[in-house]
Amino acid sequence: MKKTWLIVSLVNFLIASLMGLLLRGAFVWEIEWLDYRNMLHGHSHVALLGWLYLGIFIMIHAKLLPKEKAAKPIYTWLFWLTQLTVIGMAIAFPIQGYAAFSIFFSTLHIVLSYVFAVRVWKDHSRKDYRSSLLLKTAILFLFISTVGVFVVAYIMASKNGANVIYQIAIQFYLHFQFNGWLLFALLALFLNRFGHILNIENKAFNRFYWLFLLGNILSYALVLYWAYRWDFTYFINAIAVILQLLAVVALLKSFYSNWKQITQSLSVYQNLLFKLLIIVFITRTLFQFALVIPEMAEMAVLLRLFIIGFIHLNMLGFFTAYLWLEYLSTKENRENPLLLTSVVLTIVGFILTELIMFLQGFYYWQELGKFPYFHEGLFYASCILPIAILTFLTAFAKKGKFQIAANH
Repeated sequence: MKKTWLIVSLVNFLIASLMGLLLRGAFVWEIEWLDYRNMLHGHSHVALLGWLYLGIFIMIHAKLLPKEKAAKPIYTWLFWLTQLTVIGMAIAFPIQGYAAFSIFFSTLHIVLSYVFAVRVWKDHSRKDYRSSLLLKTAILFLFISTVGVFVVAYIMASKNGANVIYQIAIQFYLHFQFNGWLLFALLALFLNRFGHILNIENKAFNRFYWLFLLGNILSYALVLYWAYRWDFTYFINAIAVILQLLAVVALLKSFYSNWKQITQSLSVYQNLLFKLLIIVFITRTLFQFALVIPEMAEMAVLLRLFIIGFIHLNMLGFFTAYLWLEYLSTKENRENPLLLTSVVLTIVGFILTELIMFLQGFYYWQELGKFPYFHEGLFYASCILPIAILTFLTAFAKKGKFQIAANH
């Protein structure tokens, strides 16, 4: 595992968190030079493509590729070229929004992700049928999700951003990124790590896989319900969330019977992250299941704070928690006090910001207005995450060696 890759991905995470902090600061103080919408595009692209995408890239390279395949120069080239596109987007989006340069860099990122996906499809280890199937499914979702990006780029370039198709295209991309590519890639990594402990039979796994796959595809109907109020899309989404719940219940049965073995294989701080990850996984499933209730479905698609809160629930409480868990996988890392401090800060910052956003969303839903110092509280709670990332990077600087246990 290349230390420089990890540092680069964390620097991207830091930049994204500082952009997010600036966006939240704009509701506390007047920042005249800030174009809020352009900076929002920059924040979301760096967070998703510079942190999560490259984080998953690094983990797949370390965990799911045989040693001789992972040593191929193309992966190094792909990493650094992809990072160049992230730098380009970090500069271009805040300055010009969706325009020539930002579209060029985001399109180039997509092309490079296609090359990475094809190489991983060919090179990944097929020793475990389950993690291989999940990884290939994730790759297919990566291709599918990018259709939304091209539609968004076309609409923004044509200055027609108010079009409902624009919102549908954004949600298409986000849905199949979070509920497709990233989620199934993480599950592939998770089963690769814990599959021997869970010992799920192929029949039980296949039941989970098909229920979960179908549920995640069909749940996109909620976006169509928001856009067009078609009754049949509401019922499709209701079926989707029931399928997802059944799939998660089937998976959690394996966790329940093997919980002690899993927790004993992890350090104290890894256990904190693991429990956070499981709680968030259950929470996001129950949240989606609640959308069967018409009032909840209406609330979810109309209140922006709930949408932002749910996205951050996934990005920080689920995907980032798993990456943090893997970063603490070696004995050296588990005993590094700075790394452990950064984990605690990340968890505290995540919980505080989620509580504030969902509480204010509840206030709006119940027509109670804005609770006092909402924006100030959210801003100061958001300061914790950049500090956590800086602490992590400081640990890198002070530690001679930093490794992630690879499965090569």
